Amino acid sequence: MRLKEKYFQQNGGLLLQQQLHQRDGRTSTMRIFTAEELLKATDNYAENRIVGRGGYGTVYKGMLPNDIVIAIKKSKLMDQNQIEQFINEVIVLSQINHRNVHIHGQTKDPKLSWETRLRIAAETAGVLSYLHAAASVPIIHRDIKSTNILLDENCIAKVSDFGASRLLYTMVQGTLGYLDPEYLHTNTLTEKSDVYSFGVCVIVTV
Repeated sequence: MRLKEKYFQQNGGLLLQQQLHQRDGRTSTMRIFTAEELLKATDNYAENRIVGRGGYGTVYKGMLPNDIVIAIKKSKLMDQNQIEQFINEVIVLSQINHRNVHIHGQTKDPKLSWETRLRIAAETAGVLSYLHAAASVPIIHRDIKSTNILLDENCIAKVSDFGASRLLYTMVQGTLGYLDPEYLHTNTLTEKSDVYSFGVCVIVTV
């Protein structure tokens, strides 16, 4: 028990609890799972449960006992920067309630019709509109790119990877090639930065 408590504190558990409590008292809607629960939900992190890989870790599809599907991100390495990024991602996602913000496996059919591509673009634009204008606190994604727009089995767009997102306007982060040129002059991020990145995605995929 003492060792678990030590790791919980060392890996940012207390900081996460504090941050959640400060966000309008929303801890009642949030839950921190045990390592055993996550192992069971992912079949011991089975390969066939992997839905995405990134620079910081691997995302697994998990299943809770009540048949609720969840996404579990497992870090490759644990350092202070990753802890802060992970906590930030949890806090940002706790502010979001949108049907096109989720994690799913990639579609098995890589050939998409023109109509499907337009629908995916419209769904992604809807997510950005929600984040910028309709969320309880305006959110800037900061890393809109094609690999962060996933598709479920019905080719419904699912915007993912909120590790770089921020609730406030701060120094920009993101992926080169998708960043807007004004960043180079101002080092300031706005909603327009997400819109520019989305425009690059549309050009690349359409």
